[in-house]
Amino acid sequence: RMYASEPIAKGDLVAFDFHATEPDNGYGNHVKICDQADALNAQGIGVATAAISEGDAGVIQVQGVCTFAKVDVSEVANGGLLGRGTEPGLLDVYDTSELPNAGGDALPVAILIKEAADDTAASSVYLLNPANL
Repeated sequence: RMYASEPIAKGDLVAFDFHATEPDNGYGNHVKICDQADALNAQGIGVATAAISEGDAGVIQVQGVCTFAKVDVSEVANGGLLGRGTEPGLLDVYDTSELPNAGGDALPVAILIKEAADDTAASSVYLLNPANL
């Protein structure tokens, strides 16, 4: 369970909130929607199991089969490795050939089992627990 620093929807890929002002419950206990454009919450760690209101605690799944992940399905293939995407909160193709802060410095987060409709909390993935939580 972690605290949401902003509203989070079910299926969103989340990252630790490492902004300059330490959160009320300390670093490592707060999450934000993973956003490639913000280096302080750009490394995905898991998927929200339900919607979480700002300031509330919620469950983040970090390992194993997850059947409610949001995936940008435009370029992914079942069995492929996933990381953060260009759209906040979405998993996308893991590509180390990109430049830093454009995907090349991202951690792998999951393996795609079965894609569902684009951007919906319905794709099945196997989460790899990149932060060893």
